[in-house]
Amino acid sequence: MGTIEDVKAQLDIVETVRGYVPALKRSGRTWKAPCPFHSERTPSFTVDPERNTWHCFGACATGGDVIEFVRRFEHLDFKEALRRCAERAGVELRAPSPREQHDREVHDRLLRANEAAAVYFQAALMGPAGAAALAYAERRGLDATTRETWQIGYAPDEWRGLVDHLLARGFSEADLREAGLAIDGDRGLYDRFRDRLIFPTRDGRGRMIGFGARALSAEQEPKYLNTSQTPLFDKSGSLYGIDRAGEEARRADRMVVVEGYMDVIACHQAGIRNVVASMGTSITEKQMALVQRYTQNLVLMLDADAAGSAAALRGVGVAATAAEHELVATIDWRGLVSYQDVLKTDIRVVALPAGEDPDSLVRAAPEQLKALLAAAQPVAEHLFNAVTAETDLEDPRARSHAVEALAPTVAAVADPVVRAHYVQRLARIGRVEEHTVLAILARAGHPGQPNRPTAVPSREATRAAKTAAAPPDGEAQLLQLLLLCPEALGAGRALDPDVFEDTTNRRLYESWRELNDVVERAAELDEEVADRLAALLASAVGAWDPTAIEAKYIAPRVEEIARRLRLRRAQARLLPAAVAQATEVQEARRGGGLVGEFAAKVAVDGPTPASAANEASQAAAEFVEMSARQRVLSRRARGDMTSYDELVMPSSAVPSGAGQGSAVEERDDSDV
Repeated sequence: MGTIEDVKAQLDIVETVRGYVPALKRSGRTWKAPCPFHSERTPSFTVDPERNTWHCFGACATGGDVIEFVRRFEHLDFKEALRRCAERAGVELRAPSPREQHDREVHDRLLRANEAAAVYFQAALMGPAGAAALAYAERRGLDATTRETWQIGYAPDEWRGLVDHLLARGFSEADLREAGLAIDGDRGLYDRFRDRLIFPTRDGRGRMIGFGARALSAEQEPKYLNTSQTPLFDKSGSLYGIDRAGEEARRADRMVVVEGYMDVIACHQAGIRNVVASMGTSITEKQMALVQRYTQNLVLMLDADAAGSAAALRGVGVAATAAEHELVATIDWRGLVSYQDVLKTDIRVVALPAGEDPDSLVRAAPEQLKALLAAAQPVAEHLFNAVTAETDLEDPRARSHAVEALAPTVAAVADPVVRAHYVQRLARIGRVEEHTVLAILARAGHPGQPNRPTAVPSREATRAAKTAAAPPDGEAQLLQLLLLCPEALGAGRALDPDVFEDTTNRRLYESWRELNDVVERAAELDEEVADRLAALLASAVGAWDPTAIEAKYIAPRVEEIARRLRLRRAQARLLPAAVAQATEVQEARRGGGLVGEFAAKVAVDGPTPASAANEASQAAAEFVEMSARQRVLSRRARGDMTSYDELVMPSSAVPSGAGQGSAVEERDDSDV
């Protein structure tokens, strides 16, 4: 059986990436393009075929191998990305278990049952029983070529027509139930779809996963009926037409989402081929994830009668919430850094003229529809117009609800100028000052926690604003050493799992200790742990490469990081008491010094374990050092040029015994 390394060796990373990023061009020994994971004009995305890796030197500041690229681009978990790459490379990772083999066989049978059903429906449309359905299809503009291309069919008005047809071809009743093609009734199994125009639904890989069916008479309910939830079909996670529109959306870097099957087909007939249908009024989170496999630019095209409906507004809100966001750090003149969760995906909305849907408009005036698409409104603009149209702005409570409803959308706007525009509009809607709106936005941008800036020295603030390029934290570094360095095996196995405070990190460590090679056996991990493994492997390619450490230093490095993690946890536990005691004597910056007075206080207050005293002493010293740095900044703002060294305690203030062990030793914590 093949390994992950076999998969990577069989895949040409340049050809694989070019399949997703057509703009990739050779530049010397590497290949470059604008990064597909963030907006930019100057290419910062590089593929290195010699190292078989990619890296973004821009805002992402991340990279990885070909599997990580597919995982990020298609928004997959690690196992699914590995499976897809293995299929593409023609490598079988390992023999499937009996259960996996059974599931695979069932999956394949259901796909074959759906394909056979599609052929049956197509034949029925062209037969005597389908005459009325065929006439309806032709009236709706579905000519022979279109019907063949989209495999449109007809479900006859028969009780068991499809059931008997498929049973005669070797499928079992269980197959038909599980595929959602038949239903159990008092008289046995019967067809789910009867007297309906049939629209087969395929996934992004072109596999027949289900069907949509439209009623042909006003008496039939519901008007649209889909395949029920099956192992193949999940309506909330499927998009009609994605098999045809996906690659076109990738090329155009935009996907248009409409409501119905006919809307999609009519747009494709008119040459607008990046269009899919949500098969309902509102788009779902799963469908948003599917869109983002192809593009970060989405247009929602709403019927005029649905544009302001609660369901449509909910769908637009879901799209904005489920779309990709990124954490952006900003630094003000005081050196204060704050973070904002901004929308990475560009979502726009088209509200069609009254009485029109995409199908009718594109047939009557295709150029008008194209013009509307080109002028699509930003999602915030559409929501502002829709919400204010439904709000009694003379009612203070209604104004408050409107502001609260719109705040998350405004908080997610990335462009500061555009955001300021919407802040002003929100203030006018609520009839309040802008600072009140900004406070509401802070809560909206950081649900569950206040959006207070963190006071740090400017140099540290700058570093915080560039976290993507910084080394990973201590737990991540420790795991990367264990995963990538064979020399870490002995020291790693001796660790207590509780050294990892993060639950997912701890589970990954336990899997590493139990499995012979957790990287090669990643498919056996659960999704959350596999995703963490993938992220750690990807980030090791960037700012901090554990494999660059000399072999003889690996085991000591493992032990040192583990020791610092334990120390840091102890400091966090003791810090409140240390700060309280340090505050009482923080004016004693000279003479005996803070730490000396603190040590004396510990002696007077009674016996304290030496390690706890040392740890608390160090925590207090670090607290006052940070306070001194902040006072330097404040004094310089007032013109007082007192230096940092004049504010902090002299080295003579450190008690003679405090330098022992790890309490106040001079050390570099930049790697933890």
